[in-house]
Parts: sequence; C-alpha cells; structure tokens
Amino acid sequence: MYKARQRKFGLGTILLCTVPFVAFGLGTWQVQRLRWKVNYINTLEDRLEREAIPLPKRINPDVLDEYEYRKVYATGRFRHDEEILLGPRTRGDGKAGYFVITPFERDNGTTILVKRGWIAPEKKDQKTRPESLETGDVQVVGLIRVNEERNTFTPDNDVKGNQWYWADVETIAKMFNTQPIMIESVSDLSPTREYALIEKGIPVGRSPVVEIRNHHLNYLITWYSLSIATSIMLWKLLRKPPARPTKIKRV
Repeated sequence: MYKARQRKFGLGTILLCTVPFVAFGLGTWQVQRLRWKVNYINTLEDRLEREAIPLPKRINPDVLDEYEYRKVYATGRFRHDEEILLGPRTRGDGKAGYFVITPFERDNGTTILVKRGWIAPEKKDQKTRPESLETGDVQVVGLIRVNEERNTFTPDNDVKGNQWYWADVETIAKMFNTQPIMIESVSDLSPTREYALIEKGIPVGRSPVVEIRNHHLNYLITWYSLSIATSIMLWKLLRKPPARPTKIKRV
C-alpha cells in the first residue's frame, strides 16, 4: 500500500514567496521617487536660469528651500579673519583642494556666509594668496544653498580643530553669528582663465549647473530585476513534482 507524500514548505520557501512582492513594491516606490527627483531637478534648473535678484535683508528659514539654487547678489565686505576651509575636496579635474567659506557683512547690517570657491592645497595658507583677500566693498553673485547633503563616507566635522569636511551651514552660522544662509559663487570662465586664478590662489566658483545625484533609475531596475528573478525561482520550485509516494508495510 502506498501513501502520497505531502509537499512541505520550509521557512526558506515561505520567505522566498514574499520576496517577489516586497521587491516589486520597492521598485514601484522607486518609480515614484524617480518622478519626484526629476521634477525637483527641473525646478532647480529653472531657478538657475533666472536672472539674479537682490538678496532680501531677511529670509524666513522655513521657506529657504523655495530659494534653493536661486541666483542672487549682495554687496558688502568679507571677514577674512574668520575664513574656514572645507575639504579636502576635488574639482572636475579630480585634483584635491579646499573650498573657501567666508562670513560676508552686508551693507544693510546683516551677515551671511559665502562659499567663494575652490583653491589648490598649496594655497591653503592665506599668506600664499594675498590677491584673494579682497578688501572694501565687493559684490558677490551666487546661488542660495541650504545645508549640504552629507554622504555615508563623509567624516564628522571637527569644529574645535577647525577641520570641516561638509558645509554644515547652521553650525557655521552660529559660530560666526551670521544668518543661516550660504551663497555659493558660480563661475562660467574658460578653463584657461580659471587656471590663472588658481595659480594666484583666488577661489574659483563652481559651474552653474544643478549637482544633485539621481540614482533612482538604477534602484528601480535593481528591485524589479530581483522581483522577476525570485518569481522565476519560486515558479520552478512550486512546479517541481513532489517526492514519490512511500510504501506502507502491512503489519
């Protein structure tokens, strides 16, 4: 006499059953994130193309995100004695150096932060770049930036040691008693002209482009691929015939 052996599902099989659905859900979520990121980048690029406007005397921090990447200008004087260096950081050519951030006293009595641009490591000491220490009234033109995005590999800032790896605008503003606003200088000069400024130690602003990472397409491809692969594995597992029936001995 034979007795059919019932199919048994272990914990691994049960978990495998859930993976295709979870991966599909995460892929769908990444589709939504991709749409949001593309629209957000388009919004920032639209702001970047607009003409520069005077920086208002006061900006409500609660609406500062609405001015992100908006081009503005302001007139005032640099406080070079309170300059901080951000880095080491690389430019487009891959060479490491430092970004200069300096408090900027405006004519209307307020003070903001200005990310003036990049300098080579050999120009780290102010004594090696006297031409960069502008005196008197100057006009700066740049983009309004909020706190910089910090990635997983960026170390913590050493505030006491004055070693900065990322632009923590709120902390820097409290240190120097400025508004929590940073203007990032931009540069559309030719490479030859920029190289001449770098040789003198004069900070060179960033390119006027939106620099925001968008990896959501890669993420959604990964999750959907995982959903398809595990679905195929599950289908093969479930269609596999059960083990042959066992013979029951009569007593």
